[in-house]
Amino acid sequence: MKITDENEEWMKEEEEELEEEEEEEGKKHQPLPTRATKILIFYLAIGFLGWNFFNFIFSSNFYSIEEVIIKGNDYLSEDEIFSKSQIKLGENIFKLDLKKSIDSLEQEPQIKEVEIKRVIPNKIIISLKERKEVAIVRIGEEYFSSTKEGIVLSKIDRSEEGFSLPLVLGLEIGKIKIGEIINKPEFRAALESINSIEVILPKKFCQVQILSPDDFMICNKDDTLKIRVNRPEVIINKENLLREALEKIEREKLLAEYIDIRFKDSLVIKLKK
Repeated sequence: MKITDENEEWMKEEEEELEEEEEEEGKKHQPLPTRATKILIFYLAIGFLGWNFFNFIFSSNFYSIEEVIIKGNDYLSEDEIFSKSQIKLGENIFKLDLKKSIDSLEQEPQIKEVEIKRVIPNKIIISLKERKEVAIVRIGEEYFSSTKEGIVLSKIDRSEEGFSLPLVLGLEIGKIKIGEIINKPEFRAALESINSIEVILPKKFCQVQILSPDDFMICNKDDTLKIRVNRPEVIINKENLLREALEKIEREKLLAEYIDIRFKDSLVIKLKK
């Protein structure tokens, strides 16, 4: 009985395997039109699902922009940045042209670098790095803010209290537009001079006048203390001599017109007549 049962089971397994092989052979030898129809139906189904998916994400209110987060702005306001980005609240987040928005923001001289990211489903993050204003320069009768590279950032109205940044006077240049660069070597030298004096004597001087391309007068707020210099590096090199001269003027209450440090290894205190 045991042997018979085992033979029956073996025969059943053989029959099942034969049936599976016949089914596979049948599939392989299906008529070409039948196979083509099935393939077509499969791809149509995939296309239909894909079309519906993309139609959903591009038209659904679920992906409408509801919030724009702005990071890294110290000078420009959020309203200014949002306006220049050309991003519209309610716009589909996938339809937003990131490159167009970035290009638009980079037209603003104040912006040095910008990155825009989508945060699914409905947020946009604008991260930017601004150029830093380091000086105010007078050109003709107008005042402009500038970077250390000489990029003109904005036009400034003169206030009665003066400026919070160093003022550069005496620059001979024609009209200039926002975003253009001041390429005059004397402008760079003037900035370096006022920055050098700020390092050794902080908060004492606030403006520099360009007398010639290699002659600069650095002044305090009320013009009672002036330093005449021909090159920025001279200020650092003569730091000790300069401090001694300032102490002498204060100690002896001298009426000094200016301190001249253009001479090699020495300086001169020019007194008022």
